[in-house]
Amino acid sequence: MLTILVIDDEKPTLSMFRLFLTAYGYNVLTAEEGKTGLALFKKERPDIVFMDLKMPGMDGLEVLQKIRETGIAVQVVIITGHGDRDKAMEALDLDASDFINKPLEKEALDSALNRAENRIKEGGEQEFEMVEEPNGEHLLVKMSGRLSASCSGVLADMAGRAVNFETITLRTDVSFSVNRDGIRILTECLESLKDRGERVSLEGLSYNYCRFFQMAGIHRLCHLKEDRKF
Repeated sequence: MLTILVIDDEKPTLSMFRLFLTAYGYNVLTAEEGKTGLALFKKERPDIVFMDLKMPGMDGLEVLQKIRETGIAVQVVIITGHGDRDKAMEALDLDASDFINKPLEKEALDSALNRAENRIKEGGEQEFEMVEEPNGEHLLVKMSGRLSASCSGVLADMAGRAVNFETITLRTDVSFSVNRDGIRILTECLESLKDRGERVSLEGLSYNYCRFFQMAGIHRLCHLKEDRKF
């Protein structure tokens, strides 16, 4: 049985998480503020943490940073409000695994849980890999692992080679994640492809990642397609 820690200063939110997660069969721990949550994390070492960004005292970003400093491998899902784009970007730089918005939606929760469990099975963060599979006038680009600053040349080179294709599909798998630099690199790649007139889609996204990319404006550059498995 996996153990999940939920850190949120709003009691109704904690109650909702406890209700859903207990019904799903998880061992559930809760904390109403960051300092208590961090102490509980160090003591219990849960497999997954759901954590609100905005809390009095020690906020979610500070707790996330201290969690990463422990070196303990854990999937951290950030709970955000609408309009928290900048703080969500900061959370990405601290290796947040996923995002879920308030008010809590069952579909978003299911997506975050499925993604977290799959990433635990895969062993956490992986190095970025990209495979190109041309097929006539269509190019499929498979992407896995963490997209970060070190991947800039890889995507730029792909965009430079991706000529004479009518359609291009960028397909991610469950291991795919980004940080702030990764968002910038992906945006630059998509802008260059769009400027040349290619029709581009970004597929394989989890329910929550799809909505995060919409918040980041990537939906203006390509078609986003969600993978219901995640």
